[in-house]
Amino acid sequence: MKINPPMLLQISRSYIKQVKADNFQKCFGRHFSNTETPTTNSIVNASLVVPISASSMESDNSKKKATDSTWVSKIVLYSFWQSSCSWRVRFALNLKGLSYEYRAVNLGKGEQFTSEFDKLNPLHYVPVLVDGDVVISDSYAILLYLEEKYHQRPLLPVEPQLRVLNLQAASIVSSNMQPLHMLSVLRYMEERVGPEEKQLWAKFHIQKGFGALEKLLTGSAGKYATGDEVYMADVFLAPQIAVATKRFNIDMSEFPTLRKIYDSCEALPEFQASLPERQPDAPP
Repeated sequence: MKINPPMLLQISRSYIKQVKADNFQKCFGRHFSNTETPTTNSIVNASLVVPISASSMESDNSKKKATDSTWVSKIVLYSFWQSSCSWRVRFALNLKGLSYEYRAVNLGKGEQFTSEFDKLNPLHYVPVLVDGDVVISDSYAILLYLEEKYHQRPLLPVEPQLRVLNLQAASIVSSNMQPLHMLSVLRYMEERVGPEEKQLWAKFHIQKGFGALEKLLTGSAGKYATGDEVYMADVFLAPQIAVATKRFNIDMSEFPTLRKIYDSCEALPEFQASLPERQPDAPP
């Protein structure tokens, strides 16, 4: 049979496609499926998922890229419903209108210490965000990454002074407040000095941080921390204030500016969708 050039080209393309498929199957193994993700309008109905490794996620993404040139990576968030660090990332994702797959990591059961999760974050903390081949295991870094890659609904203002004010406020929460009352630290404190001293330790550092933030933001605050738009400072502040009042009985009447900021955030549907009790791993 005589093979004309167009037929030869078609045969070559089919052969190359089959070879690629075979190679990917040999190199990367089975395909991982994804579940539906939470949005501001609906909350995902998902069960707890055992975290997969970063290499597995990369393999899955590589196969998709090879077979679909229009494919856009899907964001995966490893989260625990009570984690305020995870909460701020959920809030930010909702503000930017980004759908994501929620993968629960039960800190109470020690799922953060599995070998699979260790590959994602050797510190064994949540949140971890996976976006295609990118794996980020720190909430501050995650928000900066989202701001750089996804430009809708900016979390940082253009004006330099307000921009650094947002970064400073976010840093106070993430560096000087939340780490001092995280579960692992409080457990350690309780073992060494007892439950009463543990609570006093947490309240002291929370009130110290709120005192600094109240002074820092009083001159710039409007409806939100730096005006009438929601920015990164608000994303860090709102979950921190909620945890402080509910878990540590902090009286926010001492910090009227912060209280006003929280009330404004609380009314947002994006914040409501990020609430701990609305997450798929929250107890019924």
